[in-house]
Amino acid sequence: MPCATDSATVRFWRDEALDAVEVRYSHFDGYRFPAHVHDTWSVGLVDEGHSVFRLSGRSQPVRAGQIAIIPPGMVHDCNPREGAWTYRMFYVDDALMRSLACGLSGVQRDAAGSGADVAAFDALVIDDVEVFAALSGFQRLVEQGAEPLVKRAAMTEAFSLLLLRHGSVREEQGRSGDERLAVRRVRGYLADNLAEKVTLDDLAAVSGLSACHLLRVFRAETGLTPHQWQTQLRINHAKQLLAGGAPIADVAFAAGFTDQSHFTRTFRAVTGATPRLYRMAE
Repeated sequence: MPCATDSATVRFWRDEALDAVEVRYSHFDGYRFPAHVHDTWSVGLVDEGHSVFRLSGRSQPVRAGQIAIIPPGMVHDCNPREGAWTYRMFYVDDALMRSLACGLSGVQRDAAGSGADVAAFDALVIDDVEVFAALSGFQRLVEQGAEPLVKRAAMTEAFSLLLLRHGSVREEQGRSGDERLAVRRVRGYLADNLAEKVTLDDLAAVSGLSACHLLRVFRAETGLTPHQWQTQLRINHAKQLLAGGAPIADVAFAAGFTDQSHFTRTFRAVTGATPRLYRMAE
């Protein structure tokens, strides 16, 4: 059931039949999100209000009736201009989006099944009544607890329509340059040690750059500091543990937070919901 606190109502749905998609309903009045990042595609339907979200340093307005698309790994914030706003969000695994895009375009993946292609969108805010309706219909089926086959079919049809109308498959370009390689090494190290007390000296050693230089290039590449990136990784890991039913106190420890209250404050700041509410997803 929904939970309302501080003029906010947030609800989550996670479904074994739809393990690649998490669905969220949100209504906020006055709450503002800090810059953050998701490891999934974020596809949002704005039902009420007028917001502006910032992606990679540029602002993008979005209003009721529009669809917002945020690629995985893209730093963003999204807050209403004034008053309340209501939206539904789909967090979609990149593997599912790639698979749908490749199937629609006929692109053949490499033997390893990865790295050869990537789903892409020409616009991050979309006006399309039919796609909006298809995604809304899928969300309602999830909320109603429809049969797995019905939900799976609706999900495939809705996201396929989104990709057909507004997406494409593009070859994934390899990146070069010592600095970008250094950032990838640091991101990997943070992911492998998300519960540890990592120091800037540790990261400098991993990257092969000076601490000062690393801070500059990491923020330029990701939009976040290494600490902010680590915090986001910890929250993403905590969400997985909470979704599996782990006790909140255990999750706080496993995700590297000093105590449960610190974890709860950080989790709410990043997600707009408490850990307890997140665990209550239907």
